[in-house]
Amino acid sequence: MKEQEKNNLKRLLWLGNVHSFFPDRSAMDLQQGYNQWLCHKQAFQKLYAKMDLGLLKEDLDRAPRVDLKAGIMLTFHYGPYRLVPRYLLAMGYKVTLLVSADVLLREETDNRRELASMGLSKDCFECLDAQNPMVLRKLCHAVETKRMVVVFLDAHESLANNADKDREGKLRIVFGAHYFYWRTNILKLAQRLGISVSVAHMEVRQQGDQQSWQMRMPQIVLSTADKNRQDALLKAFEVLQQTFQDMIADDWTAWENWTLLHRYTVVKKQNKAACINSTGGWLMPFTLGHKAYLFDIATKGFFEVVCKNK
Repeated sequence: MKEQEKNNLKRLLWLGNVHSFFPDRSAMDLQQGYNQWLCHKQAFQKLYAKMDLGLLKEDLDRAPRVDLKAGIMLTFHYGPYRLVPRYLLAMGYKVTLLVSADVLLREETDNRRELASMGLSKDCFECLDAQNPMVLRKLCHAVETKRMVVVFLDAHESLANNADKDREGKLRIVFGAHYFYWRTNILKLAQRLGISVSVAHMEVRQQGDQQSWQMRMPQIVLSTADKNRQDALLKAFEVLQQTFQDMIADDWTAWENWTLLHRYTVVKKQNKAACINSTGGWLMPFTLGHKAYLFDIATKGFFEVVCKNK
């Protein structure tokens, strides 16, 4: 598929997903939002090249001191989010990044190049494959060795992973006119083992006449003292949901995952009779990222085509 065709499909995914969650937005609002989203992505790429550990340490020297215990830091694909692990490295933490296999190599290569330029050891940064069957055990080992484990709470999930049998392991997030799910197994594990959990994300700060992206001061959502508190998880979920809603309210176009949002939702099973008697519609098939989709032209909805083994 040509690059222009890929860009056109991403634009369709973006517009369709935003429309499904914010149906009251006009076509002009959607197009302006998409243009701003593209501008953000280009600006963030420049920041990644510019903001090395030295500059981040200078930012931290001007900010209030934050003292966090080694544990889990939850964050989001918001703003120049790839700077979050670098901020933690600049704060002196050894960092473990939980990522999917397709981005593992890129993150390890980029961050280790940065470590080498600053004269820091390779041990300061590592990546864990989120699909590895032993990932939770490795995560616990990282915390035991005083590392900060960075987890993207809004990491996308395909429809195949949204089976009803796994619903207990997910938290339903009301968002706009719709909803999606976050996995909660890491939070439950952290409470059971008494692991400290915090949340932070990138945010825009005003400095005189200029604005700059910096990491927000981390907020504790689970402490080691919450191990035996029955309401601790509920309060943690409330903090995380409010943090996400406030983040989106600040600048909804700075969230990267708009093109992936269709993967969060669950397709409801339709009544067979209703399907037979339906009037039908126009569906456009296409593939993206080795996955097959159908785009409903009338509703601007996206459906992932999943083949289940019998």
